[in-house]
Order: sequence, then C-alpha cells, then structure tokens
Amino acid sequence: MNDTLLYLHLALSVLLFALLVASRVRQWRGLAVTAALLLAVTGAHNFMTRMKSPPPGWHALVGIKILLALHVIAVVFLLARGGTPERERRWRLGALVSAAVTMGIGLYYSNFAR
Repeated sequence: MNDTLLYLHLALSVLLFALLVASRVRQWRGLAVTAALLLAVTGAHNFMTRMKSPPPGWHALVGIKILLALHVIAVVFLLARGGTPERERRWRLGALVSAAVTMGIGLYYSNFAR
C-alpha cells in the first residue's frame, strides 16, 4: 500500500508539473485541482509513514519543501480560477520554480540522504 501511494504521489507531481509547463491548468481545471488535493494527501501520508528514522538535519529542508508545495497548490487554485494574462504568467513562473525546488528536495531525500 505504501509503495502504491508513493508512486501515485510521484505521478501526480509530474502531472501537475506538466500542466504548469504546458500552461493548461485552466483548461484542465478539475484535473489540476483534484491532482493538487490528492498530492497534498499522499504527501502527508508518505511523510508520516516514511520518515521513521530521518537523516540528521532534515527539519529545515523538509519544512521548506512543505511550504513550497503549499505555494504550488495555492497557485494551481489561483490559475484554475483565472486572472489576467500577466498575472497568470507570473504565477505560473513562481509555481514552476517552487515545484522544481520541491521535487529536487524530495529526490535528494529519497535517493541520497539515507
């Protein structure tokens, strides 16, 4: 069950990142919002079940990762609602940077910090 939720979390993150890159959050509004909500739920589950023996110094990076992930989710909600083209471009760029850093921190802890 844990591996299934981990792979679901990874697939949802790639899907949301692809929607942000392709600038299709507004066209796929329902899918984007559902993916964002499921991403938060699976991320919380993975955090609670997989961090039984965390590596030293993990608090700061995991805290930053959670805040950046919440930023991406908030921007997805804003983009799904819509705005002026200039605001949407700025929001999307900020969300892409936050998503890339979030994915980088997750990959670091899942592959190198054990």
